[in-house]
Amino acid sequence: MFFRSEAWWFTKREKCYHDIGCFNNRAPFDNLHLLGKKYLPKSPGKIQPRFYLFTRENQNLGKELHPDNQATVFSSNFDPAKKTVFIIHGFSASSTDYRLVDMKEAFLTKFNYNIIMVDWSPGANNVCYLQAAANTRVVGAVTARLLRTLRDEHFLSYTDVHMVGHSLGAHTCGYVGRRERGISRITGLDPAGPFFEDSESPVRLDPSDAMFVDAIHTDGRKYFGLGIIRPVGHVDFYPNNGKHQPACKSGKLTVIKKLVSGQLESLSKVIACSHMRSILLFTESIRSACRFKACKRCSSCEDKCTSMGQNVNDKARGRYYLTTNSASPFCQQ
Repeated sequence: MFFRSEAWWFTKREKCYHDIGCFNNRAPFDNLHLLGKKYLPKSPGKIQPRFYLFTRENQNLGKELHPDNQATVFSSNFDPAKKTVFIIHGFSASSTDYRLVDMKEAFLTKFNYNIIMVDWSPGANNVCYLQAAANTRVVGAVTARLLRTLRDEHFLSYTDVHMVGHSLGAHTCGYVGRRERGISRITGLDPAGPFFEDSESPVRLDPSDAMFVDAIHTDGRKYFGLGIIRPVGHVDFYPNNGKHQPACKSGKLTVIKKLVSGQLESLSKVIACSHMRSILLFTESIRSACRFKACKRCSSCEDKCTSMGQNVNDKARGRYYLTTNSASPFCQQ
């Protein structure tokens, strides 16, 4: 133990990167630690966040946008008069995950929007979960730079921006919103729970990160779930109590082990079934005429029911609950 190349007392406390600033692992950002090591984000060059624009004119082939190269925006089909949706994946995933691609297709079929898929797979795959979680801070910073460029140079209004993030991607959206105030909406799809459940608001998704923040919790078992159980938005939805989704197998005893060891394939296919369900529910809410009716659990509550997902009432506040089917269509008529 005493011959480790990076003993805990030599672990760096801060890293600085050109144009996006410095990142430290002091409180409250000391939540990501294991065996004495506190994790800091890797450089943008190693994480390689990339941005792909999809519109109805290029629905199947994304056009890459660069925060530092305005020509990539001018030569794309980006239209600031339209609403813009950012979609950010989580741990062990990429922007080509079929569930996120299906979400993009659902948006473009229903709405004439700009859809920007954020891919940070080099920083999310083949690394331990704690390192990937730390990397989200840099992804958020680079995404915020692109957003600022679209506003300042291409006349995008933040009131037309909706950010959707799954798992670690949900907290990434929070980091974007913390840097660029005034974003209209952030939707957190089962925001990551491990090492975030008991963290302070600057570290995780929080209602202050956008004008309206909604979250869908589908795997929020505090010690063995992949999602967070505590409320993190203006309105939080708990389908099937938010802990375990019907028809999903449970792997409680192996979740943390696989997160740390990076055994990603089995994590995604089996253990993460409930965690991934949040994506499927939200995508169905875009396509379906069924409204995913969710209600509060108190007889005297005002606004007892609302719709979960894309059609949520942005005036809703608090915790809402609903039951879904075990397979698509998930929404119960």
